[in-house]
Amino acid sequence: MKKSKPTTALNFKFRLPTLLLTFSCYLLFTISSSSYGQTKISNTNFNIKSKIVEATDSNFKNIEISWDFSNSASKTPTNLNIEIQPINDCWNKLNGKNRSDMFLKTFKNLTDNPTGNLLLSLREYNTKCFKWRAKTINTNTRHEQYTDWQFSSFL
Repeated sequence: MKKSKPTTALNFKFRLPTLLLTFSCYLLFTISSSSYGQTKISNTNFNIKSKIVEATDSNFKNIEISWDFSNSASKTPTNLNIEIQPINDCWNKLNGKNRSDMFLKTFKNLTDNPTGNLLLSLREYNTKCFKWRAKTINTNTRHEQYTDWQFSSFL
C-alpha cells in the first residue's frame, strides 16, 4: 500500500502568498484612492445653502440654492459649479438611485460676483427630488473642492 503525501500543507503554502498579494493590492488601492480623492471644502468664510420657495404658478415648491463668498479671505479667481443629480426613489434621500444625467450650473469669477442664487423648479428638472453639491475651482491652480451632498425635494 502506497503512502500518500499530505496535500493540505502544500495547498496552504500556495494559498498564503495569493492571500497576501490580494490583501496588499486591496490595501494599496484603498490608500491611493483616498489620496487622489476629492477635497472637501473646510472653509467657513462663506455660505452655501438651500431653501424652499413657494411657486406662484405650480402646486410644487421651488428650491433656491444661494451662496455668499463676500467674507472669503481668498481673493484668487474662483468659479462655482453646482452639481444637481435627479433621484428616482426620494424616500432613500441621498442614497436614492440616480434618475438621469447630472446637471451642471457654472458661475464664473466669484471674486467679482461673491453672492448669488440659483432657482430650481420641478418643471425644469422633471424630478420630484434631487441631491446637489457645490464645487469651487481655483482658476489659477485648477484646485477643486467639494461640499457634502445635500438632499432637496420639490414636494
